[in-house]
Amino acid sequence: MDGCFPADMDFHFSRFEIATGTGSLFLCLVFVCLFMEASAIQGEIGTAATAAVQREDLFWASAEARGQALVLSGAAPDELARERAGETAAEVPGVTGVDNRIAVIGEAGACQSPVDDYLKDRRVSFKAGRAEPSPASLPVLAALAAIARGCGASFEVAGHMDAQGDSMINRKLSQRRAEAVVRHLVQSGVRPERLRAVGYGETQPVADNGTGAGRAANRRIEFRILGGDA
Repeated sequence: MDGCFPADMDFHFSRFEIATGTGSLFLCLVFVCLFMEASAIQGEIGTAATAAVQREDLFWASAEARGQALVLSGAAPDELARERAGETAAEVPGVTGVDNRIAVIGEAGACQSPVDDYLKDRRVSFKAGRAEPSPASLPVLAALAAIARGCGASFEVAGHMDAQGDSMINRKLSQRRAEAVVRHLVQSGVRPERLRAVGYGETQPVADNGTGAGRAANRRIEFRILGGDA
């Protein structure tokens, strides 16, 4: 150790320096705890909001937590349904505000219905841990592009993950997967201004993450009408 520090170096600290350092460390720990608590609250609110709209059969609505506020997106069949979705979200415990961005597309929902019907027994899958669609998904994407080209609505391509692993990594991967789907649709002739990619990570489960089947169901791509001439 003699070669590391000068022999006359003074390692004594004043009480002020000790108190200042201890106080800074305490504040850092407080901020870390508050951040973790806020993240947990946000995740709980997002999960509760998703469960609430599903209970009300508002399958066309999507709820994303931003702090203790909710942002709603999707396409409602009429204005009353749009308002009901907003009221349902506002009643979720802990929610302090609702930004209702749901579009009204008309009673027929002529764009959403063929997409939903086509995806009832099909899904867009990806190579494990990557944002590249699997070869088996390419025909599915081609068919979805044909449906999208046939109507005038805009779509949100929503990426979802299960709850395994780090939540931030899951969110980023879901965003990249949604963007990859958008690229394929654009290459198949869908206008890019009619597509929006959003990665929701693990915040909107549709099944139990405690089972393999549930996790597989939660890893999914959804297509949601945002509005336009549906």
